[in-house]
Amino acid sequence: MLRRLAVLLALGLVVAVPAVRADDQPNPARLAVTATSDYCAKGLPVVDYTVTNLWPSKVAVEVWWLADAEVFDVVGTSKLDPAPDRATGSFPLPYDFYTGVTVYATATWPDGTTTTNASWAIPVADCTAATTTTTTTTTTTTVAEPTTTTVDDGKVKDDKGKDDKDDVTTTTVGVG
Repeated sequence: MLRRLAVLLALGLVVAVPAVRADDQPNPARLAVTATSDYCAKGLPVVDYTVTNLWPSKVAVEVWWLADAEVFDVVGTSKLDPAPDRATGSFPLPYDFYTGVTVYATATWPDGTTTTNASWAIPVADCTAATTTTTTTTTTTTVAEPTTTTVDDGKVKDDKGKDDKDDVTTTTVGVG
């Protein structure tokens, strides 16, 4: 009987106590992480990030990334002075087929609290798009105007020459 009462009491407390939402937490975020990826280097997407200390104490921060829920790597460690100190950096992803990445910053504070903050999933620069070079070749075809050669009594005159009007039969040959 006491066991049932304990279970009912526990269920009553769970139902009666409202859940605390993330934005109602008494401790504000201690780190801020932003990241972008909008260019490529050597065919691989590059991620630029900024980690900002929002807390009034020094801290060492480990920055790492996660892509495709399986692939991750540690970028490095930064030592930050009290707020609003920040560190920036960049790193290339190892492959060009990722479409999104999340950058994380994990810190253990002097009071023993460990926090992790993230940029959340950001789109990654598309380095797989074929780069096309447009080459315009202009071919100019010159059509020669026909040349007219007139043979008159054994004398050759071009079409701009004057006819001597000597009643001699003239043969005109067009060459083109």
